[in-house]
Amino acid sequence: MTFAALRHTLALVGALSIAGIAVTGCDAHGGPAAQTAPAAPHAASTARATPDAPAALARVARIASIVEVFDAPDGSVVRTLEATTGFGSQTVLLVTDAGRVGWLEVMLQGRPNEARGWIRAADADVRDVAVEVRVDLSARELALLEEGEVVWTTPTAIGDPDHPTPTGSFYVTDKLDTGDPEGAYGPYALGLSARSEVLTEFAGGDGQIGIHGTNAPDSIGQAVSHGCLRIDNALVAELAALLPLGTPVTIS
Repeated sequence: MTFAALRHTLALVGALSIAGIAVTGCDAHGGPAAQTAPAAPHAASTARATPDAPAALARVARIASIVEVFDAPDGSVVRTLEATTGFGSQTVLLVTDAGRVGWLEVMLQGRPNEARGWIRAADADVRDVAVEVRVDLSARELALLEEGEVVWTTPTAIGDPDHPTPTGSFYVTDKLDTGDPEGAYGPYALGLSARSEVLTEFAGGDGQIGIHGTNAPDSIGQAVSHGCLRIDNALVAELAALLPLGTPVTIS
């Protein structure tokens, strides 16, 4: 089973910005374990400060109509964005520079990873986001932070050696209630702006990377996926409830 199959089993939840995303950069179970998974993939009980991360708010631009993307302020149009993603979520963009009057530099969704462009500030509704996710691939650990402080950490499965999880700065673009809490992807899947660096297509999708649950908890903490991040089902449900579209996700 792949994420593409989820298109047929979606359940939209009105309280969340959820859409029928097919996050197709990873599979349900993956290959052999790279190492033994931790026995109990659960959150850390004690919050701690992250010294190298100031408590800064991210800025997210939400668009409600077709928007042109420019290569520079007053430059050439390089892309046109629809108001919704290919799976029905409202299009959001992570703001990377708001210092030019009337313009916003934004990180774009999709390929190439971390591509940036400029949109007119009048074309977007800009909001602050206080939460973020950080993933440490070497530790195989995912952390939820609020205003720079770690709320909890948990083990995560990552991409296998042939299909590594991409590194860089990304953000949440889609949220999905799978409609099958006991299924291969758990109760929720969060699609990211990231794309696999080795899979340009997978099971009908474009190699999009996501964070999701799993019905194979022994895989958590191992390098077994096609690039996606698998965490405990209860924690992915918490992320789905807490993270707005546009939430920054840093993978290193």
